[in-house]
Amino acid sequence: MPWIRRRARDAEPPSDRLPDLEFLALVKASLEEHAPGVTQGAELKGSSLISPSGWVVAVAPPHHGGGHHYDLVALPDVSLQPDVPCFLDCVVAMAEDPRRAADSWVQTTGACLLELLDRRERFADHAGPDDRRGVPGWHSITSGAVGLGLDAAESRRLQTALVDANVLHRIAGTFTADLESPFFNGVKVFYGGSPGAMQAEVRVNGERHEAASAAMAALKLPEPTAFTTVRYYALLLPVPTGGGEPGYPSTRLDLVDTPHTHDAACGCGGHLDPEHPGFDFPLPHLVAELSEEERAKRVKVDTGAIMITDGVGNFLKVRLPVRLDDGRTVVYLAWVYLQAEVIDEFTARVRNETLTGYRFEGLLCNAVGPWGEELLRAPVVLGGQQSNGDGSIRRSEVIASSHPLLGKVLREPWPSEFVLGDRDPRLRTG
Repeated sequence: MPWIRRRARDAEPPSDRLPDLEFLALVKASLEEHAPGVTQGAELKGSSLISPSGWVVAVAPPHHGGGHHYDLVALPDVSLQPDVPCFLDCVVAMAEDPRRAADSWVQTTGACLLELLDRRERFADHAGPDDRRGVPGWHSITSGAVGLGLDAAESRRLQTALVDANVLHRIAGTFTADLESPFFNGVKVFYGGSPGAMQAEVRVNGERHEAASAAMAALKLPEPTAFTTVRYYALLLPVPTGGGEPGYPSTRLDLVDTPHTHDAACGCGGHLDPEHPGFDFPLPHLVAELSEEERAKRVKVDTGAIMITDGVGNFLKVRLPVRLDDGRTVVYLAWVYLQAEVIDEFTARVRNETLTGYRFEGLLCNAVGPWGEELLRAPVVLGGQQSNGDGSIRRSEVIASSHPLLGKVLREPWPSEFVLGDRDPRLRTG
């Protein structure tokens, strides 16, 4: 029997609903922000975002919710015909903001799609069946928790509480018998609403699972003081008899590792181009120094752009541009430590669309370029950036520093051979 129910398109979408392709354009932009290069060559057709690599994201006919509700289907490997394996999820454009809904999908379900095809724990976490945060009997790929609400601090508090609750591990006995797919099963964990009216929900392969939802509600998660929603997503893959790696799709992402190059179209400098070299730090230095076990315990939220950690700090990924003497600019995607009140102000301004021109301060948390550890913990001034034409937010940029060396790095042009050495992409294309 097919492992997922097919639904006919038996009703026209509501008139106030963003057209499918327009919403998928927002999804595409957000995917590109999180994984530069991943949508290269992808096309928007019908109601689908189709990648030449073999994966597809499609908008399904709405079957519940209002006009701002979007049901999305992710198909990691369309070469498996005729019944293409897929997983489902839905998002709601709260406050009639479809861009934020697209971001929410990408940061959770989309992150699991990216990780399923990349498999290097750059987008989501892996856990085996015996791990303390795993699901017994299954290999899990789990996204970070994403919070939305009226108060940034409350959203962060509930994100942390939901991660700490280790929901899927604790309630696994209520739903694992219903995981039907021999490929991968999608499970969404949702907690949200207003004080006194919070809803706990677990959806398995797109359908609300009553027993799992009741078991999650019995965990008695804390309530916020203002309207808040938190969600994360997991893919559960069967483990082969006798153990070992699960059966992954044949599709693989062809993403360039650090160092990599970009042009000015993407957040760090889009398309691979030797004229616009860039380097991406996957983790802040302090987090990278932790053991994998300690990192899994301390990292509470990781959207790829914001990281919240227990006892280590709050971090934002930013652009640090360095001019070269040959007219090019190297862009480093690095992490900056922000105090709690600063990151709260930052998220509030993103939500209120008042980030442009905002100046805020932090500490650089990566050993950048040939200057290395001399720049660690250097104070930086950051400039908030305006929205792109597709509604996504450009990364904030390091614009000044009181640190003598970093100030000089930002102000003056540097020899390309000193900054890039034999990693200069021009040497490979000349």
